[in-house]
Amino acid sequence: MSQATPAYNPSPAFREAAEYLSTAPALVPVPNATKLELYAIYKCLTVSPTPNTSKPSIFDFTGKAKWEAWRTEGQKYKDRLADAEARYLEIARSLGWSEGLVTEPQAAAASKPAATGRSGGEDDLWDTEEETAKWKHDKSAIGHITSTVAVDEQQKVASELSNMAISGDVQGLLWYLDAHSDADVNATDENGYTPLHLAADRGHAEVVKALLERGADKDIKDEDEFTAKELAEVAGHDEIVKLLSDTHNASS
Repeated sequence: MSQATPAYNPSPAFREAAEYLSTAPALVPVPNATKLELYAIYKCLTVSPTPNTSKPSIFDFTGKAKWEAWRTEGQKYKDRLADAEARYLEIARSLGWSEGLVTEPQAAAASKPAATGRSGGEDDLWDTEEETAKWKHDKSAIGHITSTVAVDEQQKVASELSNMAISGDVQGLLWYLDAHSDADVNATDENGYTPLHLAADRGHAEVVKALLERGADKDIKDEDEFTAKELAEVAGHDEIVKLLSDTHNASS
């Protein structure tokens, strides 16, 4: 898919700063929030002011963070892209760049072109789950969001239901709810997702049906203010969108 041509034409100084940041070792210890800001402004100026792709799955933590940063910066600098470029150059200068600076090839091959999203690809923003976790409220390894030990009974229920919602295990889900009549079908996991959110995002229609029949609240929003239906819409799961629509009777 070809990308839309951005309306803004960045200055030579911007291009130079982006090239510097693509290899600058000074970028390595920079907080991920700053890297996200650089990445997002770069995309706003060189691709489009707002994301031109669907929001990544809730399980793609890095992609989701970058997409949201891009959207945020686009909203912030709407109709003010010159200000966005000025902000990018300001950060670049704080990291050692100056106009006309010619850098020697860096021996540290580990430094990543996260600020530009170019030669190393967009997935180079972070390399590890640990780095992603530091950006998202310093939570531990969020690559497997239901793998941690629950700290109380409610969290244990959320973990069990979430695992089955993710895997699409409708029989296991029904067995668990039958065996635990007091289980809260709307229990949220450590990231604020209900089983319905997870099943809707993963495309498990039968799990969604079972959860709705057992009283799942389709109007609950996650930490990003998305309902299960909205997650299904973003992910392109039309059958689940229908199941979660206001007019659909889940028990029919």
